[in-house]
Amino acid sequence: MKTFDVEPRVVGAVHLGGTKRQSVILAGRMAEKGNMESILFDGSDNFVVFEVGKRGSGKSYGMGSLLEGFATAAASRIGRHQERRAVVLLDPLDIHWPAVTPLRADGPEGIRRQYQALAGWEGLEVEPISVRVFVPAGHAWPIDPPEFREFRLPVSFLNAGDWALLLNADLITEPRGRLIDEAYRKVTETGWVWDDPTSPQAAKPDYAIADLVSCIEHDPDIAGFYAAETIRSVIQPLRSMGRMPLFDSAQGTPLTELAEAGVLSILCLARLTDDLRTVLTTVLVRKLKADRMFASQIRRRLALHTENEDDRRELETELQRHIPRTVLALDEAQILMPARGSSLARQALDSFVLEGRNFGLSLWLATQRPKGAISEAAASQIDTFIVHRLSVADDINAVCGLLQNARPKIIRHAGRELDLPDLIRALDVGQAIFSSATSDASRFVIGNVRPRNVAHGGEAF
Repeated sequence: MKTFDVEPRVVGAVHLGGTKRQSVILAGRMAEKGNMESILFDGSDNFVVFEVGKRGSGKSYGMGSLLEGFATAAASRIGRHQERRAVVLLDPLDIHWPAVTPLRADGPEGIRRQYQALAGWEGLEVEPISVRVFVPAGHAWPIDPPEFREFRLPVSFLNAGDWALLLNADLITEPRGRLIDEAYRKVTETGWVWDDPTSPQAAKPDYAIADLVSCIEHDPDIAGFYAAETIRSVIQPLRSMGRMPLFDSAQGTPLTELAEAGVLSILCLARLTDDLRTVLTTVLVRKLKADRMFASQIRRRLALHTENEDDRRELETELQRHIPRTVLALDEAQILMPARGSSLARQALDSFVLEGRNFGLSLWLATQRPKGAISEAAASQIDTFIVHRLSVADDINAVCGLLQNARPKIIRHAGRELDLPDLIRALDVGQAIFSSATSDASRFVIGNVRPRNVAHGGEAF
Protein backbone atom coordinates (compact mmCIF):
# COMPACT_ATOMS: atom_id res chain seq x y z
CA MET A 1 0.00 0.00 0.00
CA LYS A 2 1.04 3.61 -0.53
CA THR A 3 2.88 5.69 2.04
CA PHE A 4 2.22 9.43 1.91
CA ASP A 5 4.58 12.26 2.84
CA VAL A 6 2.42 14.56 4.98
CA GLU A 7 3.20 17.82 6.81
CA PRO A 8 2.93 18.73 9.58
CA ARG A 9 4.08 15.38 10.93
CA VAL A 10 2.03 13.44 13.47
CA VAL A 11 4.08 11.66 16.13
CA GLY A 12 3.01 8.39 17.76
CA ALA A 13 -0.32 6.60 17.87
CA VAL A 14 -3.51 8.53 17.16
CA HIS A 15 -6.76 8.21 19.11
CA LEU A 16 -9.89 9.58 17.48
CA GLY A 17 -13.55 9.75 18.43
CA GLY A 18 -13.13 10.42 22.15
CA THR A 19 -10.77 10.84 25.10
CA LYS A 20 -12.09 8.56 27.88
CA ARG A 21 -10.20 5.40 26.77
CA GLN A 22 -12.91 3.16 28.26
CA SER A 23 -13.73 1.53 24.92
CA VAL A 24 -10.90 1.47 22.38
CA ILE A 25 -10.68 -0.38 19.05
CA LEU A 26 -7.64 -0.80 16.82
CA ALA A 27 -8.79 0.77 13.55
CA GLY A 28 -5.55 0.54 11.60
CA ARG A 29 -2.05 1.93 11.23
CA MET A 30 -0.71 5.19 9.93
CA ALA A 31 0.27 5.26 6.25
CA GLU A 32 2.39 8.39 6.54
CA LYS A 33 6.13 8.73 6.11
CA GLY A 34 7.91 8.53 9.45
CA ASN A 35 4.90 7.18 11.37
CA MET A 36 3.50 3.65 11.15
CA GLU A 37 1.89 3.72 14.60
CA SER A 38 -1.65 2.62 15.47
CA ILE A 39 -4.87 4.47 14.73
CA LEU A 40 -7.35 3.80 17.52
CA PHE A 41 -11.06 4.55 17.66
CA ASP A 42 -12.31 5.62 21.09
CA GLY A 43 -15.96 4.60 21.30
CA SER A 44 -16.43 5.33 24.99
CA ASP A 45 -19.06 7.99 24.33
CA ASN A 46 -22.06 7.56 22.05
CA PHE A 47 -21.12 8.46 18.49
CA VAL A 48 -22.10 8.83 14.84
CA VAL A 49 -19.58 7.54 12.28
CA PHE A 50 -19.85 8.07 8.52
CA GLU A 51 -17.76 5.75 6.33
CA VAL A 52 -17.64 6.34 2.57
CA GLY A 53 -15.93 4.80 -0.42
CA LYS A 54 -16.57 3.63 -3.96
CA ARG A 55 -17.32 0.01 -4.74
CA GLY A 56 -14.20 -2.09 -4.22
CA SER A 57 -12.44 0.50 -2.04
CA GLY A 58 -12.65 -1.58 1.14
CA LYS A 59 -15.44 0.47 2.70
CA SER A 60 -17.64 -2.44 3.85
CA TYR A 61 -14.56 -4.42 4.84
CA GLY A 62 -13.35 -1.51 6.95
CA MET A 63 -16.75 -1.12 8.55
CA GLY A 64 -16.78 -4.80 9.49
CA SER A 65 -13.23 -4.58 10.79
CA LEU A 66 -14.04 -1.86 13.29
CA LEU A 67 -17.41 -3.29 14.29
CA GLU A 68 -15.90 -6.68 15.11
CA GLY A 69 -13.74 -4.82 17.62
CA PHE A 70 -16.86 -4.44 19.79
CA ALA A 71 -17.36 -8.25 19.84
CA THR A 72 -13.96 -9.49 20.97
CA ALA A 73 -13.04 -11.75 23.85
CA ALA A 74 -11.92 -10.20 27.13
CA ALA A 75 -8.19 -10.47 26.39
CA SER A 76 -7.99 -8.86 22.97
CA ARG A 77 -5.41 -6.94 20.99
CA ILE A 78 -8.00 -5.21 18.83
CA GLY A 79 -10.67 -4.14 21.33
CA ARG A 80 -10.66 -3.19 25.02
CA HIS A 81 -13.93 -2.32 26.75
CA GLN A 82 -14.89 -1.51 30.32
CA GLU A 83 -18.55 -1.83 29.37
CA ARG A 84 -19.72 -4.06 26.53
CA ARG A 85 -22.09 -2.78 23.85
CA ALA A 86 -24.32 -4.58 21.41
CA VAL A 87 -23.83 -4.08 17.67
CA VAL A 88 -26.72 -4.54 15.22
CA LEU A 89 -25.68 -4.38 11.56
CA LEU A 90 -28.42 -4.02 8.94
CA ASP A 91 -27.05 -5.43 5.69
CA PRO A 92 -29.15 -4.67 2.59
CA LEU A 93 -26.72 -6.48 0.26
CA ASP A 94 -26.03 -9.61 2.36
CA ILE A 95 -22.24 -9.33 2.15
CA HIS A 96 -21.46 -9.49 5.88
CA TRP A 97 -22.88 -12.91 6.78
CA PRO A 98 -19.53 -14.72 6.12
CA ALA A 99 -18.43 -13.18 9.44
CA VAL A 100 -19.69 -16.39 11.10
CA THR A 101 -16.54 -18.00 9.62
CA PRO A 102 -13.25 -17.36 11.45
CA LEU A 103 -10.11 -17.03 9.35
CA ARG A 104 -7.64 -19.90 9.24
CA ALA A 105 -4.46 -20.74 7.36
CA ASP A 106 -5.76 -24.04 5.96
CA GLY A 107 -9.17 -22.85 4.75
CA PRO A 108 -10.46 -22.39 1.19
CA GLU A 109 -8.58 -19.97 -1.05
CA GLY A 110 -10.67 -16.92 -0.14
CA ILE A 111 -10.28 -17.63 3.59
CA ARG A 112 -6.53 -18.22 3.22
CA ARG A 113 -6.12 -14.95 1.32
CA GLN A 114 -7.88 -12.99 4.05
CA TYR A 115 -5.96 -14.89 6.73
CA GLN A 116 -2.67 -13.94 5.07
CA ALA A 117 -3.68 -10.27 5.17
CA LEU A 118 -4.10 -10.57 8.95
CA ALA A 119 -0.95 -12.63 9.44
CA GLY A 120 1.05 -9.97 7.61
CA TRP A 121 0.36 -7.43 10.35
CA GLU A 122 2.95 -7.60 13.11
CA GLY A 123 1.44 -8.27 16.52
CA LEU A 124 -1.92 -9.54 15.25
CA GLU A 125 -3.32 -13.05 15.25
CA VAL A 126 -6.79 -14.47 14.72
CA GLU A 127 -9.05 -13.74 17.69
CA PRO A 128 -12.51 -15.14 18.43
CA ILE A 129 -15.33 -12.77 17.46
CA SER A 130 -18.87 -13.26 18.76
CA VAL A 131 -21.11 -13.07 15.66
CA ARG A 132 -24.78 -13.87 15.04
CA VAL A 133 -26.45 -13.80 11.64
CA PHE A 134 -30.22 -13.43 11.28
CA VAL A 135 -32.32 -14.05 8.18
CA PRO A 136 -35.97 -12.94 8.00
CA ALA A 137 -38.19 -15.96 8.64
CA GLY A 138 -39.48 -17.46 5.42
CA HIS A 139 -36.45 -16.28 3.46
CA ALA A 140 -33.90 -18.92 4.44
CA TRP A 141 -32.24 -20.96 1.70
CA PRO A 142 -31.21 -24.64 1.96
CA ILE A 143 -27.60 -23.64 1.33
CA ASP A 144 -27.48 -21.22 4.28
CA PRO A 145 -24.93 -22.06 7.00
CA PRO A 146 -26.42 -23.86 10.02
CA GLU A 147 -25.40 -20.96 12.27
CA PHE A 148 -28.05 -18.69 10.73
CA ARG A 149 -30.99 -17.76 12.96
CA GLU A 150 -34.49 -16.81 11.90
CA PHE A 151 -35.70 -13.32 12.66
CA ARG A 152 -39.43 -12.97 13.25
CA LEU A 153 -41.03 -9.56 13.54
CA PRO A 154 -43.69 -9.15 16.25
CA VAL A 155 -46.81 -7.84 14.55
CA SER A 156 -47.46 -5.54 17.49
CA PHE A 157 -44.28 -3.64 16.59
CA LEU A 158 -46.01 -2.32 13.44
CA ASN A 159 -48.13 0.84 13.50
CA ALA A 160 -50.70 2.12 11.02
CA GLY A 161 -48.06 3.84 8.91
CA ASP A 162 -46.14 0.60 8.52
CA TRP A 163 -49.24 -1.25 7.31
CA ALA A 164 -50.06 1.58 4.93
CA LEU A 165 -46.61 1.30 3.37
CA LEU A 166 -46.94 -2.47 2.98
CA LEU A 167 -50.38 -2.06 1.38
CA ASN A 168 -49.22 0.88 -0.76
CA ALA A 169 -51.87 3.18 0.70
CA ASP A 170 -51.82 6.79 1.90
CA LEU A 171 -53.16 7.21 5.45
CA ILE A 172 -54.67 10.63 4.74
CA THR A 173 -55.77 10.82 1.12
CA GLU A 174 -56.90 7.27 0.31
CA PRO A 175 -59.91 5.38 1.73
CA ARG A 176 -57.75 2.26 2.12
CA GLY A 177 -55.24 4.21 4.18
CA ARG A 178 -57.93 5.75 6.37
CA LEU A 179 -59.46 2.30 6.89
CA ILE A 180 -56.11 0.88 7.99
CA ASP A 181 -55.60 3.77 10.41
CA GLU A 182 -59.09 3.47 11.93
CA ALA A 183 -58.87 -0.29 12.33
CA TYR A 184 -55.41 -0.04 13.90
CA ARG A 185 -56.57 2.55 16.43
CA LYS A 186 -59.68 0.58 17.33
CA VAL A 187 -57.73 -2.64 17.84
CA THR A 188 -54.83 -1.12 19.80
CA GLU A 189 -56.32 1.91 21.58
CA THR A 190 -60.09 2.29 21.87
CA GLY A 191 -61.52 -1.18 21.40
CA TRP A 192 -64.16 -2.19 18.88
CA VAL A 193 -67.46 -4.02 18.52
CA TRP A 194 -68.09 -7.49 17.09
CA ASP A 195 -71.25 -7.00 14.98
CA ASP A 196 -73.33 -5.32 17.71
CA PRO A 197 -72.81 -3.30 20.93
CA THR A 198 -73.38 -6.38 23.11
CA SER A 199 -70.04 -7.83 21.96
CA PRO A 200 -67.38 -5.23 22.79
CA GLN A 201 -63.75 -6.15 22.16
CA ALA A 202 -61.15 -4.60 24.46
CA ALA A 203 -58.14 -2.73 23.08
CA LYS A 204 -55.21 -5.07 22.49
CA PRO A 205 -51.82 -3.38 22.11
CA ASP A 206 -50.17 -6.78 21.56
CA TYR A 207 -52.38 -7.45 18.58
CA ALA A 208 -52.10 -9.96 15.74
CA ILE A 209 -53.00 -9.57 12.08
CA ALA A 210 -56.12 -11.64 12.74
CA ASP A 211 -57.31 -8.92 15.14
CA LEU A 212 -57.08 -6.29 12.40
CA VAL A 213 -58.96 -8.53 9.97
CA SER A 214 -61.71 -9.32 12.49
CA CYS A 215 -62.17 -5.65 13.34
CA ILE A 216 -62.44 -4.66 9.68
CA GLU A 217 -64.88 -7.48 8.95
CA HIS A 218 -67.17 -7.12 11.96
CA ASP A 219 -67.05 -3.58 13.40
CA PRO A 220 -70.34 -1.82 12.47
CA ASP A 221 -68.71 1.62 12.17
CA ILE A 222 -66.26 0.35 9.59
CA ALA A 223 -68.86 -1.68 7.69
CA GLY A 224 -71.18 1.31 7.53
CA PHE A 225 -68.62 3.84 6.37
CA TYR A 226 -66.32 2.05 3.93
CA ALA A 227 -67.27 0.46 0.62
CA ALA A 228 -67.16 -3.32 0.42
CA GLU A 229 -64.52 -3.10 -2.29
CA THR A 230 -62.28 -0.96 -0.06
CA ILE A 231 -62.69 -3.43 2.80
CA ARG A 232 -61.79 -6.38 0.56
CA SER A 233 -58.75 -4.56 -0.83
CA VAL A 234 -57.36 -4.28 2.72
CA ILE A 235 -58.39 -7.65 4.14
CA GLN A 236 -56.98 -9.77 1.33
CA PRO A 237 -53.36 -8.54 1.55
CA LEU A 238 -53.53 -8.59 5.37
CA ARG A 239 -54.51 -12.26 5.27
CA SER A 240 -51.68 -12.97 2.84
CA MET A 241 -49.20 -11.27 5.16
CA GLY A 242 -50.63 -13.18 8.10
CA ARG A 243 -49.44 -16.37 6.39
CA MET A 244 -45.89 -15.06 5.99
CA PRO A 245 -43.43 -16.66 8.44
CA LEU A 246 -41.93 -13.23 9.14
CA PHE A 247 -45.22 -12.19 10.79
CA ASP A 248 -46.56 -15.51 12.06
CA SER A 249 -45.27 -15.21 15.61
CA ALA A 250 -47.09 -13.15 18.23
CA GLN A 251 -43.88 -12.66 20.21
CA GLY A 252 -41.28 -12.57 17.45
CA THR A 253 -37.54 -12.47 18.02
CA PRO A 254 -36.76 -10.65 21.28
CA LEU A 255 -34.79 -7.44 20.90
CA THR A 256 -32.44 -8.74 23.59
CA GLU A 257 -31.48 -11.65 21.31
CA LEU A 258 -30.76 -9.30 18.42
CA ALA A 259 -28.92 -6.75 20.57
CA GLU A 260 -26.72 -8.47 23.15
CA ALA A 261 -23.69 -6.91 24.79
CA GLY A 262 -20.43 -8.04 23.22
CA VAL A 263 -22.10 -9.57 20.15
CA LEU A 264 -22.06 -8.43 16.51
CA SER A 265 -25.52 -9.27 15.13
CA ILE A 266 -25.99 -9.11 11.35
CA LEU A 267 -29.50 -8.94 9.90
CA CYS A 268 -29.59 -9.89 6.20
CA LEU A 269 -32.10 -7.77 4.28
CA ALA A 270 -31.28 -8.42 0.62
CA ARG A 271 -33.89 -11.17 0.28
CA LEU A 272 -36.77 -8.86 1.18
CA THR A 273 -38.80 -6.66 -1.15
CA ASP A 274 -38.05 -2.94 -0.94
CA ASP A 275 -41.22 -2.24 1.06
CA LEU A 276 -40.62 -5.09 3.52
CA ARG A 277 -37.01 -3.99 3.96
CA THR A 278 -38.11 -0.41 4.63
CA VAL A 279 -40.74 -1.48 7.15
CA LEU A 280 -38.38 -3.86 8.94
CA THR A 281 -35.70 -1.18 9.14
CA THR A 282 -38.16 1.43 10.37
CA VAL A 283 -39.66 -0.82 13.01
CA LEU A 284 -36.29 -1.96 14.35
CA VAL A 285 -34.91 1.57 14.55
CA ARG A 286 -38.05 2.75 16.32
CA LYS A 287 -38.06 -0.14 18.80
CA LEU A 288 -34.34 0.02 19.57
CA LYS A 289 -34.75 3.67 20.47
CA ALA A 290 -37.91 3.10 22.53
CA ASP A 291 -36.33 0.23 24.45
CA ARG A 292 -33.21 2.22 25.23
CA MET A 293 -35.28 5.19 26.36
CA PHE A 294 -36.94 2.95 28.94
CA ALA A 295 -33.66 1.32 29.97
CA SER A 296 -32.04 4.73 30.39
CA GLN A 297 -34.83 5.82 32.69
CA ILE A 298 -34.24 2.73 34.83
CA ARG A 299 -30.52 3.48 34.97
CA ARG A 300 -31.25 7.02 36.11
CA ARG A 301 -33.52 5.70 38.83
CA LEU A 302 -30.83 3.28 39.99
CA ALA A 303 -28.25 6.06 40.01
CA LEU A 304 -30.29 7.90 42.62
CA HIS A 305 -29.95 6.92 46.26
CA THR A 306 -32.64 4.34 47.01
CA GLU A 307 -33.07 3.15 50.58
CA ASN A 308 -35.68 0.56 49.61
CA GLU A 309 -33.65 -2.52 48.63
CA ASP A 310 -36.71 -4.28 47.22
CA ASP A 311 -37.30 -1.41 44.81
CA ARG A 312 -33.69 -1.52 43.71
CA ARG A 313 -33.79 -5.27 43.05
CA GLU A 314 -37.01 -4.86 41.10
CA LEU A 315 -35.47 -2.14 38.94
CA GLU A 316 -32.32 -4.21 38.35
CA THR A 317 -34.43 -7.19 37.30
CA GLU A 318 -36.45 -5.02 34.92
CA LEU A 319 -33.25 -3.59 33.42
CA GLN A 320 -32.15 -7.09 32.39
CA ARG A 321 -35.21 -7.32 30.14
CA HIS A 322 -33.97 -4.44 28.00
CA ILE A 323 -31.14 -4.03 25.53
CA PRO A 324 -27.72 -2.63 26.54
CA ARG A 325 -26.01 0.35 24.95
CA THR A 326 -26.16 -0.41 21.26
CA VAL A 327 -24.40 0.52 18.02
CA LEU A 328 -26.76 0.45 15.04
CA ALA A 329 -24.78 0.02 11.82
CA LEU A 330 -26.11 0.44 8.27
CA ASP A 331 -24.12 -0.66 5.28
CA GLU A 332 -25.14 1.06 2.04
CA ALA A 333 -26.97 3.68 4.07
CA GLN A 334 -28.28 5.44 0.97
CA ILE A 335 -30.63 2.48 0.43
CA LEU A 336 -32.19 2.73 3.88
CA MET A 337 -31.76 6.43 4.69
CA PRO A 338 -32.22 8.59 1.56
CA ALA A 339 -31.64 12.31 1.89
CA ARG A 340 -34.77 13.17 -0.08
CA GLY A 341 -38.32 11.94 0.03
CA SER A 342 -40.66 11.03 2.85
CA SER A 343 -39.24 7.60 3.61
CA LEU A 344 -40.50 6.27 6.93
CA ALA A 345 -37.10 4.68 7.44
CA ARG A 346 -35.38 8.04 6.96
CA GLN A 347 -37.69 9.73 9.45
CA ALA A 348 -37.10 7.03 12.05
CA LEU A 349 -33.35 7.13 11.53
CA ASP A 350 -33.25 10.92 11.74
CA SER A 351 -34.94 10.67 15.12
CA PHE A 352 -32.44 7.98 16.11
CA VAL A 353 -29.51 10.21 15.13
CA LEU A 354 -30.83 13.35 16.79
CA GLU A 355 -31.95 11.76 20.07
CA GLY A 356 -30.24 8.38 20.33
CA ARG A 357 -27.08 9.54 22.08
CA ASN A 358 -29.16 10.54 25.09
CA PHE A 359 -30.17 6.91 25.52
CA GLY A 360 -26.90 5.08 24.89
CA LEU A 361 -27.32 4.62 21.14
CA SER A 362 -24.66 5.09 18.47
CA LEU A 363 -24.89 5.00 14.68
CA TRP A 364 -22.42 3.78 12.06
CA LEU A 365 -23.28 4.58 8.44
CA ALA A 366 -21.43 3.34 5.36
CA THR A 367 -22.21 4.30 1.77
CA GLN A 368 -20.80 4.40 -1.76
CA ARG A 369 -22.46 7.73 -2.49
CA PRO A 370 -21.92 10.40 0.18
CA LYS A 371 -23.67 13.04 -1.95
CA GLY A 372 -27.33 12.68 -1.09
CA ALA A 373 -26.82 9.50 0.92
CA ILE A 374 -28.10 10.90 4.19
CA SER A 375 -30.29 13.73 5.35
CA GLU A 376 -28.96 17.08 6.53
CA ALA A 377 -30.17 16.28 10.04
CA ALA A 378 -28.03 13.15 10.15
CA ALA A 379 -25.02 14.84 8.55
CA SER A 380 -24.99 17.53 11.23
CA GLN A 381 -24.53 14.88 13.94
CA ILE A 382 -21.54 13.05 12.43
CA ASP A 383 -18.43 13.27 14.59
CA THR A 384 -16.08 10.82 12.84
CA PHE A 385 -15.45 10.31 9.11
CA ILE A 386 -13.65 7.40 7.47
CA VAL A 387 -13.07 8.14 3.79
CA HIS A 388 -11.92 5.45 1.35
CA ARG A 389 -11.22 5.94 -2.34
CA LEU A 390 -13.82 7.88 -4.34
CA SER A 391 -13.80 8.83 -8.02
CA VAL A 392 -17.01 10.81 -8.71
CA ALA A 393 -16.40 14.56 -8.42
CA ASP A 394 -19.73 15.31 -6.71
CA ASP A 395 -19.05 12.70 -4.03
CA ILE A 396 -15.52 13.96 -3.46
CA ASN A 397 -16.76 17.54 -3.11
CA ALA A 398 -19.43 16.41 -0.64
CA VAL A 399 -16.81 14.69 1.51
CA CYS A 400 -14.43 17.65 1.37
CA GLY A 401 -17.18 19.84 2.80
CA LEU A 402 -17.90 17.49 5.69
CA LEU A 403 -14.50 16.55 7.14
CA GLN A 404 -14.24 17.56 10.77
CA ASN A 405 -10.67 18.59 11.53
CA ALA A 406 -7.96 20.51 9.71
CA ARG A 407 -6.27 19.37 6.53
CA PRO A 408 -2.50 18.87 6.34
CA LYS A 409 -0.52 21.73 4.86
CA ILE A 410 1.25 19.46 2.38
CA ILE A 411 0.51 15.96 1.06
CA ARG A 412 2.95 14.34 -1.36
CA HIS A 413 3.20 11.00 -3.10
CA ALA A 414 5.63 9.84 -5.78
CA GLY A 415 7.12 13.31 -5.96
CA ARG A 416 3.80 14.98 -6.65
CA GLU A 417 1.93 17.32 -4.33
CA LEU A 418 -1.71 16.31 -3.83
CA ASP A 419 -4.73 18.37 -2.92
CA LEU A 420 -7.55 16.68 -0.99
CA PRO A 421 -9.52 15.47 -4.06
CA ASP A 422 -6.30 14.04 -5.52
CA LEU A 423 -5.59 12.24 -2.24
CA ILE A 424 -9.06 10.70 -2.10
CA ARG A 425 -8.65 9.39 -5.66
CA ALA A 426 -5.13 8.09 -4.90
CA LEU A 427 -5.97 5.96 -1.85
CA ASP A 428 -5.25 2.26 -2.27
CA VAL A 429 -7.82 -0.42 -1.53
CA GLY A 430 -7.94 -0.74 2.26
CA GLN A 431 -6.64 2.77 2.93
CA ALA A 432 -8.66 5.61 4.38
CA ILE A 433 -8.62 9.16 5.66
CA PHE A 434 -9.60 9.28 9.35
CA SER A 435 -11.13 12.58 10.48
CA SER A 436 -12.78 13.23 13.83
CA ALA A 437 -13.99 16.18 15.85
CA THR A 438 -12.03 14.69 18.75
CA SER A 439 -8.52 13.50 17.87
CA ASP A 440 -4.96 13.45 19.17
CA ALA A 441 -3.82 14.84 15.83
CA SER A 442 -4.22 18.46 14.80
CA ARG A 443 -5.41 17.29 11.37
CA PHE A 444 -6.90 14.28 9.65
CA VAL A 445 -4.61 11.28 9.21
CA ILE A 446 -4.13 8.68 6.48
CA GLY A 447 -4.06 5.03 7.45
CA ASN A 448 -4.31 1.38 6.45
CA VAL A 449 -7.41 -0.39 7.79
CA ARG A 450 -6.74 -3.29 10.16
CA PRO A 451 -7.37 -6.71 8.59
CA ARG A 452 -10.43 -8.62 9.79
CA ASN A 453 -10.49 -11.67 12.06
CA VAL A 454 -13.51 -13.22 10.37
CA ALA A 455 -14.40 -13.73 6.72
CA HIS A 456 -15.78 -10.89 4.63
CA GLY A 457 -18.13 -11.38 1.69
CA GLY A 458 -17.02 -8.45 -0.43
CA GLU A 459 -14.38 -8.52 -3.14
CA ALA A 460 -12.15 -5.67 -2.01
CA PHE A 461 -9.70 -7.96 -0.24
